[in-house]
Amino acid sequence: MARKAFLISAAVVLASVAAHAQPADPIGELLAPAASTPPPAADHQTVRRPLSESDLTTFRTALEAARRGDVTGARNAIALLNDPVARKTANWALVDAAGESLGFFEVDRARRELTDWPRASRRTAVAEKLVLTSGKTPRQILDWFGDRDPATAQGAMAKADAYRALGEIDNAKKLIRTWWRDKSFEADVQRTMLTRFGDLLTAEDHIRRADTLLYGAQGPAARDVITLLPADQQQAAFARIALRSGAANANDLVAALPASVSNSPGVAFERAAYLRKKGLTTMAAGLAVNFPKDVTSSDGAEKVWDERYQLVLASLRAGDARAAYAAADAGLTSGSDAADSEFYAGWIALSKLKDPERAARHFQALERIGQSPITKARAYYWLGRTAAARGDQATAEAHYKSAAKHHTTFYGQLAGEKLGQRLVLGSDPVLTQADRTRFEGRDTVQAARLLYDVGQKNLFNVFVLALDDIVPTAADQALLVDMARGYGNQDLSMKVARAAAQRGFILPQRAYPLRTPPQVANGPEPALVLGITRQESGFDPLVRSGVGARGMMQLMPATAQIVARKIGVDYSPSMLDQPEYNMRLGSSFLGQLVSQFSGSYVMAIAGYNAGPGRPVQWSSFCGDPRGGNSDPIDFIECIPFSETRNYVMRVMEGMQVYRAKLNGGSAPITLSSDLQRGAYGYPPPASTVAAASETAS
Repeated sequence: MARKAFLISAAVVLASVAAHAQPADPIGELLAPAASTPPPAADHQTVRRPLSESDLTTFRTALEAARRGDVTGARNAIALLNDPVARKTANWALVDAAGESLGFFEVDRARRELTDWPRASRRTAVAEKLVLTSGKTPRQILDWFGDRDPATAQGAMAKADAYRALGEIDNAKKLIRTWWRDKSFEADVQRTMLTRFGDLLTAEDHIRRADTLLYGAQGPAARDVITLLPADQQQAAFARIALRSGAANANDLVAALPASVSNSPGVAFERAAYLRKKGLTTMAAGLAVNFPKDVTSSDGAEKVWDERYQLVLASLRAGDARAAYAAADAGLTSGSDAADSEFYAGWIALSKLKDPERAARHFQALERIGQSPITKARAYYWLGRTAAARGDQATAEAHYKSAAKHHTTFYGQLAGEKLGQRLVLGSDPVLTQADRTRFEGRDTVQAARLLYDVGQKNLFNVFVLALDDIVPTAADQALLVDMARGYGNQDLSMKVARAAAQRGFILPQRAYPLRTPPQVANGPEPALVLGITRQESGFDPLVRSGVGARGMMQLMPATAQIVARKIGVDYSPSMLDQPEYNMRLGSSFLGQLVSQFSGSYVMAIAGYNAGPGRPVQWSSFCGDPRGGNSDPIDFIECIPFSETRNYVMRVMEGMQVYRAKLNGGSAPITLSSDLQRGAYGYPPPASTVAAASETAS
């Protein structure tokens, strides 16, 4: 949910905008009186019949017993259920909530029979923890694992025990060493592994484990392993802990390190973080070259990239592009951190160092790593930019065509605009009776409906989001959106629609709901309001954020009260749950932000998310996106908050889609000129406004 950091500055913003009226918006003339896109009607012929009263009562009893961990009560209730899906669902709930209190064979049967049901990894983990006491022979345990790598430390020990019992010592050693060196798990499990398999481990293994754990929380598990290290490695470990905690003697411990460990990757990482927090950015950035590139734990890899990214930002603020590049060039090979690393290294190489050859290598790596349409479009667009910078227009056009295939994404739209394409939305799949029958025939769909019927809305959400990851067609995704919306869960339906898009299933009707924003004085264009509303709440009027933002446009009550007073309407916090009222205040506030930033959509959107004061701060080192003085895309990619950076791109791309929707399903793409709005470029060229509001041909 959006950050609402503008409580203090809202009054200043509102007081400063009276003299900055916006031009009339031609798109407003296309809109009818306020209305919402109605949810598709459910086809009740395909929805399963409800449970009998007896089964309904028993089903509730089974779920409640499972929740309490009452294994006997749950089993007794499950045995009385006549409906097979209800029985299966109740059994899922029991294994999910109390699996470790059950026997191995009961959990394993659920693991095999409920493969497509939510939280499958949980069932696998529990089965692994129980398999050693299951009575299976070593050979049977190995057969049970097959080629599958253990998912838990207990599973690794069970498999290694089986290897050792059968004389396969090398296999046991390889497995235990891998887990000891590269995996994080609880201190008590670590002690058990050391007791049972310490004879298979070497001093180098202990050094590697300490290193892995010290990138993480530096808790009891890390401290236990330190006692197993050689003296110089112990010194390095204690220095790292002191640096992380900001201890007064941290510098003394670092100065006393022997040469064998003084420049080790772990020490360099902690020293850099320590120095950066004290404002010594140049010294910190100089250590990035020694940062680790082989951290295998996800927590550790995330921490290392987070520190690299902080050094990227700090170096950019200091105007040191080479230091920023060195910090970004992490050499990672997979995952979201690797994608971020390759993008920023490429972006800095191209936009700051003017080195398109080097940039291309990073963007090529980004394309290989990326899986989602958003990342693919980003990679191809920037590959196009690097080719254009080299003067290779043919290659640039080929890359832009690849990016433009993802036409609902920010970079796909920028690429399409370069190619002179229109944004043509297409339609959602036409659903057939066969589609509905197939969808409703899934046990997990029926289970979700049963759970909702007995008031288990949280578990209903769990099932819907799990289905979103596995249903195989656009028709199934559409039906899943309809199911969530049909139960009144607009927020969940939008999560499903967004996740579907990340899997390549674009649903322009369902994923971009239409609602006519109320008319307000000097309000922004409807497509921008809709883009903000979609990103803020998914058009769910009852959504509340963790910090108290409410309703369709996620207004903080204090800000809403100021806006209401300014535009002369009544105010009470409960009124923020009313869609029309919330959007009236939100549209007014958004329009005032656009005026405050001299017409800049980019800065207004960023300010709506992160607070109006921040875009001005960022422009001091990211460049001002308004007019032609700097590339507004560079401003967006330089935003130091990942949430706000993503927010701006998602709203801008959504605005293009909404313009097309309001224009009958297609419209010219004007994203690049939209990015430049403001200051020297405001009001926008008449051709931009005319193009955005032209009627469909």
